[in-house]
Amino acid sequence: MTQLNFLTHEQANNIVGVFQTPVYVYSQEKLEEAADNFLAFPSAFWHSVRFAMKANPNMNILKLFNKKGILIDCSSEYESYRAIAAWYNPADLQISGQETPTNLSDLLDKWVKMVATSLNQIEQIWKTKPGTKIGVRINPGMSSGAFSAISTWGLVSGFGIWHEYIDQIKQTADKHNVKITKIHIHIGSENTPESWVDSANIWLNFVRQFPDVETLDLGGWFKKAIMPYETDADLQSIWNAVSGKFQEFYQETGRKIHIEVEPGKAMVIQSCSVVAKVDDVVDTGANGHKFIRTTTGMTEMPRVSMYGVQQPIHVINNSTTQSEYVVIGHCCESWDLLTPKLYHNETVEPVLLNDPKIGDTIVFDGTGAYNSSMSMKNYNSFPEAGELLLKNNWEIVEMRKRQNLEDIWKNEIEVI
Repeated sequence: MTQLNFLTHEQANNIVGVFQTPVYVYSQEKLEEAADNFLAFPSAFWHSVRFAMKANPNMNILKLFNKKGILIDCSSEYESYRAIAAWYNPADLQISGQETPTNLSDLLDKWVKMVATSLNQIEQIWKTKPGTKIGVRINPGMSSGAFSAISTWGLVSGFGIWHEYIDQIKQTADKHNVKITKIHIHIGSENTPESWVDSANIWLNFVRQFPDVETLDLGGWFKKAIMPYETDADLQSIWNAVSGKFQEFYQETGRKIHIEVEPGKAMVIQSCSVVAKVDDVVDTGANGHKFIRTTTGMTEMPRVSMYGVQQPIHVINNSTTQSEYVVIGHCCESWDLLTPKLYHNETVEPVLLNDPKIGDTIVFDGTGAYNSSMSMKNYNSFPEAGELLLKNNWEIVEMRKRQNLEDIWKNEIEVI
């Protein structure tokens, strides 16, 4: 029998019997384990953890992390209000978004921290509240990551302020009495200790140019293994590789730089499984493929469709035989493909699975990040899926109801 990430086969089958599929199922234990791992992240002096809530903003996840003392990074003003609604102290939030908040005055009055990602944003913050302490996100002109779609700096990225504009950043801040106390750097995901070492001198060179900077936000970029061929980032090894750079900086300048790490995917991806059913089994003849059609797809797991990533798939039954299958979603869309070739979302790659029967339970592990939060809900008018939580006492409770069909069109206005 295949081993699931945290659910038992019995639990998965019971969920299918009680709840309409597809449904997300989260593990409280996995969420707490990830939070504790990052809180124990070693640093030269001290550090804070900011959860990049864009990865998964369910209020229960936010409340769990809040109790752990984890801060929040918001990618929009709307995420900040959502975090506040989940009982976060506004002062524990920072916004580092692409879009300048329209409600900037209210957010600054609430002491939400701002990370300017453009020269214009520095101007807008000054006009709204002169003398504000802010951070700036810098694009240092190089890139790192497992594949191009997750690279967030370099010539092809519009994230942050281009590194050649450092003097303009300083002039703009000085002109408007804006004090820059944080540098924000984010170079993508899935990097190695070696890439950290290569980057450390660059980060600290930026810090050196801003005498008021107290905090360096290193972004996320921590590898979290999902598939058997992957390996988790070793936080201890990563920090051991670069801590000397921060010690040297202190010896040179007398400045002990506070570190912030900003994990998103690594905090939540292994905390969730999507539970669905086998809807049909079809094939394309002797020279073609066998296909498993499911009751889920790109509506719940857009990360596969967008990036061509792979995740563990399990057909739950007592079959003693296995075959290679292409697993596809329930949308009438050619790229609703759940078994792509790695990083090639348009290319099928069959996987070995238990031979299924229509109605069997099928489980997709490693689905906690950038799926529910990026869901393509209502495509083909499929309702938004519900979300469940497996609590530490093994109770399974509903933490988001499945969307009612009528709610899909409730905001439409009849004008014809």
